[in-house]
Amino acid sequence: MMRTAVITLAAGRHRHLALQQAGLAAGSRTPEQYVVVAMDDPGLGGVLAGRRPAATIVGCPVRDGNLPLARARNLGAARALERGAELLVFLDVDCVPGERLLERYAQAAGPGGGRWATVPHSRERWWAGFPAACA
Repeated sequence: MMRTAVITLAAGRHRHLALQQAGLAAGSRTPEQYVVVAMDDPGLGGVLAGRRPAATIVGCPVRDGNLPLARARNLGAARALERGAELLVFLDVDCVPGERLLERYAQAAGPGGGRWATVPHSRERWWAGFPAACA
């Protein structure tokens, strides 16, 4: 089975994040990693602490008041890949996953190896050379 990481970017929206974490915990398959990239949001730790799935928080500073979405995604992907993820699932913070979301993405990615990334809203999958993209 592919080692799966869910990556979420957050700046505020703590209630949404708590609902997402609960949805992941209730799924037919839980992620091996749950990476939350906090864009200048030191309060996220309190929202996620002591709950399943356990979250790794990665800090991402905000400069000039603009949310650095691409940089935050790359930081989250890099952290997940460093820890052995093979399937990266990027979820918006307001996305509460259905019970079989991760199971279905793992099935779609197949057992062929390699690394995959998927963004549920766009229904796209990419063969990912993420280590080079995240460097």
